[in-house]
Amino acid sequence: MPKESKAILDAIVNRRCIREFSREVVSDEMIQTILEVARRSPSSKNTQPWKLTLFQGAALDALRADFLDSFDTGKHFYPEFPCELISEYRARAVALGKAIFAYKGFTREDMDKRKIHNRLNYQFFDAPQMFILGVDKNAYHEGTLVDCGIFAANLMLAVEGVGLGSCPQMSTLVYPNLLRRHIPQGDQQLFLMSLPFGYPKEGSHINDFISTREPIENWFTVLK
Repeated sequence: MPKESKAILDAIVNRRCIREFSREVVSDEMIQTILEVARRSPSSKNTQPWKLTLFQGAALDALRADFLDSFDTGKHFYPEFPCELISEYRARAVALGKAIFAYKGFTREDMDKRKIHNRLNYQFFDAPQMFILGVDKNAYHEGTLVDCGIFAANLMLAVEGVGLGSCPQMSTLVYPNLLRRHIPQGDQQLFLMSLPFGYPKEGSHINDFISTREPIENWFTVLK
């Protein structure tokens, strides 16, 4: 196998969620490299429907403050996607939560520590920078989510490829009203994901956590 091919496979296998970042800001040059790679993502009929916004500095601080205020004061969620998971997927989500809690040294029944853990989502894990991925509401079609999913994967791999880490988040989508408040013409977008990114904090315990995956036979079918 060519070294270049193995490097791609290794990047996919070794990528993990980073939940603790250093405060070092990623340079404009490095971000440009990430974007140049991600923009080569394929899309249906080359529509390239994604919209990407970068938050950093004072803009990120203001967004973080609004999210934490909403979380701390118990404001209602206004998700734009269905929140209920079917039993099979919910079981996997619960198993992941239990595994992370155990790795951090507490149980699912410890509601105080769970709240502290959940709050980190709305701190964006203290990342110095964060992408918000969205799509034009009026341009939505049957291939849009696939196109944006491919783009999101390539974006994360590009981040990985320049020596950084990231954590794809859906938790931020429960407050789309806040995203629209902070993103110019945000009312024209349907938001799909946030991606805090940066340099992983050295010596971080949580950054060594690796989630499991379902056996191939659970989701792969061969027809002959």
